[in-house]
Amino acid sequence: MTGRDPLTLAVTGMLPLVLITAAAIALPVSLFLLWLYRRSVLRSMRVRTTPPGAVEPEGTASLGAPSSATSAARPTVLRIEAVDGASAVRVGPRAAALLREARRAPWRTAAVYALGGLAYAVVMATAFQLTSDGTIRPVRSALLVWTYAWPVVLVVRLVAGSGRRTRIAAVGVYFAVLLGFFALAVVLSPAVSLGQLLFLWADMNVPPTLLMLAFLNRRVRAVGPLVIAFMILAILGANLALSAAEPEDRLRRIVDIGSALGLEAYGMLFGILLVGAAFFAVLAGLGLLWIRRRYEAGKISDQSLTIDALWLVFGVVESTNLVFSGARWLLACPAALVAYKLVCLAGFSVTARRATTEPPPILLLLRVFSLGHRSERLFDALATHWRHVGLVRLIAGPDLATTTVEPHEFLDFVSGRLGRRFIDGPAALDRRIAETRSHPDRDGRFRVGEFFCHDDTWHVVLARLAGEADAVMMDLRGFSTANAGCIFEVHSLVNVVPVPRVALVYDDTTDRRFLDETLDRAWAALRADSPNRAAAEGAVRLVRYDGPRAFPSLLRSLCAAARAT
Repeated sequence: MTGRDPLTLAVTGMLPLVLITAAAIALPVSLFLLWLYRRSVLRSMRVRTTPPGAVEPEGTASLGAPSSATSAARPTVLRIEAVDGASAVRVGPRAAALLREARRAPWRTAAVYALGGLAYAVVMATAFQLTSDGTIRPVRSALLVWTYAWPVVLVVRLVAGSGRRTRIAAVGVYFAVLLGFFALAVVLSPAVSLGQLLFLWADMNVPPTLLMLAFLNRRVRAVGPLVIAFMILAILGANLALSAAEPEDRLRRIVDIGSALGLEAYGMLFGILLVGAAFFAVLAGLGLLWIRRRYEAGKISDQSLTIDALWLVFGVVESTNLVFSGARWLLACPAALVAYKLVCLAGFSVTARRATTEPPPILLLLRVFSLGHRSERLFDALATHWRHVGLVRLIAGPDLATTTVEPHEFLDFVSGRLGRRFIDGPAALDRRIAETRSHPDRDGRFRVGEFFCHDDTWHVVLARLAGEADAVMMDLRGFSTANAGCIFEVHSLVNVVPVPRVALVYDDTTDRRFLDETLDRAWAALRADSPNRAAAEGAVRLVRYDGPRAFPSLLRSLCAAARAT
């Protein structure tokens, strides 16, 4: 089979066009859908489930209010401990163990994905050599494996790269080793030039890297893989339909049908593309439903879905270089992906055996909704570590609406059923908590429990979540007298949660004087049933967070809070 047969021309010509077109369309479509999703969430948040003047749900009005009961003793002092990056937060043995696991677990997960990526690279490197001269050579094999393993760097960045230094270090180490292989290859094979090796690497990796970096952005990462998979299939169907219509007899029948319908040439062309796209879009829709069922059953995670999509795109692009040696070499891509998945499944089955004697801690995340991208950046860093050791719960808000959206939530929105996820009473809250997975997915990460609340139900949800949390982090950057909801939450936390389990985040945008006054007022108005009445002295921790450098101190504080006695 030569390089000019129809299949080779179709694969090498159509496939890159499909990928480029799908990416160009999928990115703005993803941004538009997420904008619609965020707007839908905001609109539902403003809805009240009770008419104006109706009695609020039981426990709502008094959650943050002072109690008239004074029979129980109340500690007279509330001590505020301000912690910055240079301060040492004391942690006990249990908190130290939790902290170690939070630091190490992302790297353990990244290592499993990296081994899976190397398995993929070995298969692709072997196929490359067999299609070139049929000879497997050690140095060339090592160079090719390292070249095909480039996506591992992107995976490490996604799984464990919570800081800029980590991401830069991963890229630096990869290219240092690559240049070492290049130098060795040039010395051993003078006929090979450095320019040729650089072109080989760029030809294999630059196009899919640029494609995937757009969809690894936090703004579209949650839904990007789903949207681009749908677009690839739809556009592929349109192109295949156009190719199928090329034979003269078939094209004549299409023209006859189009003329009978009163269509012009452009109308017929559009009709052909639309039929092909619609057929494959149906297949894509069925695939999305399958993904949803797998996700809800815990067979896949949001992170594994993104990483699998990354390897799929690289595999599709890189396999086009092999098809010139025959159509059968297209099977190198699925074979490499199977090797990747098998190694990952084996690796995660081993890491899952790490037993712990303590239940996973539940972290409740509260924040000032107006923080926007600052909330997203802190949540990304926090999720990178905490989701490996415990659950994260939060009340849905506009700041993280498009960051924490899960595949089944997004598909509910697309199908017009997002409203059923909003909590309109105690029964819905019980059901939502029961639906939240309390054990990790296969890759060792716990899921984010996002609770969608109406305007008159979030108080009840807050009380329930705060009462069940092992630790509470409240991001009070930007806090001022204008944040009535946050003031209520501060009062609620003091009444419901032992203050050693609370960590309040602040920076220069926080009105510290007003925050201190709010804490003092909440402390003076403790309810009789508050767990803080039994304490001889209250101490609430304020953690200064000015950026990624302060994150280790924050993580340490949260581990101490989660394991506070």
